[in-house]
Amino acid sequence: MRVKARLRTLATRALGETMDVKTMVHLIRRLFGTYDLNERTGFPLSVPIPNRTAAQQIIDDVVSAGLFLDFVALLLDIERLGMSGRMYRFPRMTLLVNEILALGYRYDDGARVFVEDTSIRTTRNWGVLKEGESYVMAFLGVDVVGNTKLVKQHGNTVMGELYAAVRALIVECCEKRNGRLWGWEGDGGVVAFTFEEQNQRAALSGIELLHELLLYNLTECPLKQGLHLRVTLHNGACEYSESGSELKSDTIKRLWQIDDAFGRPDTMIVTDSVFPSLERPIASHLRRLNVAADQEYYTYSLRFVD
Repeated sequence: MRVKARLRTLATRALGETMDVKTMVHLIRRLFGTYDLNERTGFPLSVPIPNRTAAQQIIDDVVSAGLFLDFVALLLDIERLGMSGRMYRFPRMTLLVNEILALGYRYDDGARVFVEDTSIRTTRNWGVLKEGESYVMAFLGVDVVGNTKLVKQHGNTVMGELYAAVRALIVECCEKRNGRLWGWEGDGGVVAFTFEEQNQRAALSGIELLHELLLYNLTECPLKQGLHLRVTLHNGACEYSESGSELKSDTIKRLWQIDDAFGRPDTMIVTDSVFPSLERPIASHLRRLNVAADQEYYTYSLRFVD
């Protein structure tokens, strides 16, 4: 994110007019861990640092580190929760937040972070994930059953059009719940979810996808046998990379191993790392799949009742 001079000025004033230098340093260490203001400003320990100078240096460092949105979210946290037993009100905070919203972001009150506004733009990092940082995320793996056979029977052109329709279904079901399609290889891909209730949102997306696929097969799909998907939901740590190298992470490798071993047509497999966090209305519709003495997976599939 490019931080314009007006935003820097608003943040500098909000900080410098509210806190003394000692409190500012205490605050910024929540983002940086360690932070030596004297070293960064060049002021010797024997010389007091003016409030405005301290605030300006802190904002410059926050911007240089790519942490400006995190910093403003931290200020909102301090206004709501206080710090060290004291409540703070930062001047021009409403104006500062409105300027950020005008740049195409929104504040996620549950996760307490700024993320991109999908009505304005959609990027693979939600506008906030940082290169090389590790995040715990939920991943929804989707692939078409019998891809090789279908291509042989119907040809690349026909199947390419059908796979494009499937991709559109996946994007529609997942992006409305703040998911991002991170990889697509023609007949399947991976959707990533992060922030608040990521497992819930991923599970609901997978469930809706199976229902939408059924409707697609009944009303639009030109194949007599229809198209069928295997869906797998897993979560774990992942180091973000704009290049997409995280698609080779251990978490996603494990997802595809589970898909290969236990995936079933028109069924979503939910791993034991996801299931305990699911709310009862979702979990109650899953059936246990015993795969090993120390391992349990769960499945969701459409079941028809006479």
